[in-house]
Amino acid sequence: MSVPPNGAVLLFSESAIERTLDRLAIQIDLDLAGAEVVGLCVLRGGSPFAWDLVRRLRVNLTLEFVQVQRYRALVGDEPKVIGPLPENIEGRSVLLMDDVLDYGITLKFLRDEISTLTETVYTAVLVQKQLSQPPKIEADYVGLYAPDKFLIGRGMDLEGKYRDLPAIYTIPSTYAT
Repeated sequence: MSVPPNGAVLLFSESAIERTLDRLAIQIDLDLAGAEVVGLCVLRGGSPFAWDLVRRLRVNLTLEFVQVQRYRALVGDEPKVIGPLPENIEGRSVLLMDDVLDYGITLKFLRDEISTLTETVYTAVLVQKQLSQPPKIEADYVGLYAPDKFLIGRGMDLEGKYRDLPAIYTIPSTYAT
């Protein structure tokens, strides 16, 4: 397991995240009861969140994965799906899961793509950053709200490191330059 870098500040403890996941699962189970659901995890950052969430869900769910490329190093670009979308989406409810919602570019892009295949798309994120401008999409399910800082842990990374941290930390912007 990784160790947070020097200067990292704990934002959400592992126990706070676990309680948040329990709350989200209850909400989703109530809202999607009786539906045939495809849980669609956004790789790579969304994997820890999706795995932790789907283990708590009681809805009839099939887990699938989608990879979207948007960042090269730390610079944002137009999103694009790497490989095909799963074929079993048509006519089913889709629960799109990702680790963090900031500007909403990737999540909106994916929701729009999936909406061409099915009518019902829900979005769930572990963390939504509180930015000065609203995101391009509002998530249906938000676990936690965080300040506009660089986050690591629980799927969020810095150059591929720290995704495996069980808690979420902020790190100084000097790390991310």
